[in-house]
Amino acid sequence: MRFELDGLEVFFPYDRIYLEQYQYMRSLKAALDSGGHALLEMPTGTGKTVCLLSLVTSYQYANPGCGKLVYCTRTVPEMNAVMEELG
Repeated sequence: MRFELDGLEVFFPYDRIYLEQYQYMRSLKAALDSGGHALLEMPTGTGKTVCLLSLVTSYQYANPGCGKLVYCTRTVPEMNAVMEELG
C-alpha cells in the first residue's frame, strides 16, 4: 500500500497499518527532517522493523542525497529475517 505521511509518499508492504505504526513513522520522519536523532520504542511484534525500513527507504527515494541506511543486527538469523521482510 502507499500512503502520505506529512508530505512523504510511503511504500508499505502490507494492506493495513496500525495507528501505533503510523505514529512511530511520524516520529521517525520528524527526526530525519530535523537532521537529529531519535530513540523510539514499541513492544515486541508491533512491526518496528517494517516501519523503520518502509519509512527510511521511502524517505531516501524522495530525497536521493540524504545519505545511506546502515542497518545492523546482533545475529545473522536476525538479518535474514529482516531481508525476508523486505521481500
